[in-house]
Amino acid sequence: MSEKVRIPLAEVERLATELVELLSPACERIEVAGSIRRRKATVGDVEIVCIPMLEAETDLFGLESGGSRNLLDERCEELVTSGQLDKRRDINGRPHWGAKSKAALYRGFACDLFAVLPPAQFGTIFLIRTGSSEFSHRLVTQRRQGGCMPEWMQQRDGLLWSNGVPVPTPEEGDVFAALGLAWVEPAERTDLWRPAGLGIAS
Repeated sequence: MSEKVRIPLAEVERLATELVELLSPACERIEVAGSIRRRKATVGDVEIVCIPMLEAETDLFGLESGGSRNLLDERCEELVTSGQLDKRRDINGRPHWGAKSKAALYRGFACDLFAVLPPAQFGTIFLIRTGSSEFSHRLVTQRRQGGCMPEWMQQRDGLLWSNGVPVPTPEEGDVFAALGLAWVEPAERTDLWRPAGLGIAS
């Protein structure tokens, strides 16, 4: 794929704010992540992490049928139909448009939408999607491989696990605490970051 166009932070923030306003009625929670949150001078895409609003499906008699409607999925399809949002295609011309992540174009600019669906936890996905990529990779890599995660823990499917038991991480701070790390401000989450006291090589 061609290299993403990078535009000034203030301009991208305006796009992100507009997109959040369009999507928020269909979300329990919605946050801007990625380079915008890390306050990079220029940004190549908008990254948004959200918890979709789910609504129980009912039958003709108004009784719950056991299924649920994903209002965020429905809202995204409405925006595509109205021309406010486009599905972004990969090098093979295929769209990436799943329940957990969607690659889109908003006003011609690349946007990635990440939905936190149960049992995934918001704090884990928000932290990973804020980046940077090397920072996030280091957090979820075990210590014996040069990362921050103890050998008895792992990250899988948006969940943090400890000895096979899921660790609740509704907020980013819960992830840092579970890993025994001090809070790191988003702007300081760079590829060069190294935690103190874990003996991780540079």
